[in-house]
Amino acid sequence: MKTVFSIILILFASIVYAQSPEETAIKSTLSAETTAYMNRDYDAWAAHWDGSREVSFLVTNMEMRANSWEEISKAMKADMEANTTPIPATLETTDFDISVSGNQAFVVYVQTMKFDGQENKTYEIRNLRKINGQWKLAAMISSSIGGE
Repeated sequence: MKTVFSIILILFASIVYAQSPEETAIKSTLSAETTAYMNRDYDAWAAHWDGSREVSFLVTNMEMRANSWEEISKAMKADMEANTTPIPATLETTDFDISVSGNQAFVVYVQTMKFDGQENKTYEIRNLRKINGQWKLAAMISSSIGGE
């Protein structure tokens, strides 16, 4: 009886805590986009964005805002060309809230960046579109937690 109960408990836990394939793909896209930015690799970074339509970009603690792919692309390319050294920070992402509806996804999570003994936490908000089977960013907001 204990064995049957243990098996049922394990199955229940795996169902409750399992990620869907879509959630896994979305998290992978978000991680790859951030990694490309940290590595200062414009082409890899841009490959994770939907450059075919209007997109939005807002980083509140840096007062950066753009509302078109052309504007975002130009600013990010200039930033990465001017600052070619990869950012040697470690990132941790937690507290994901992912909502998928068809070919759209809305994601909220907490990102902690550790660099030079400093820790910076931000709320990250992303809207993604599924294009030809791949999740692409359509909008992002990054805002510091705790008035940093």
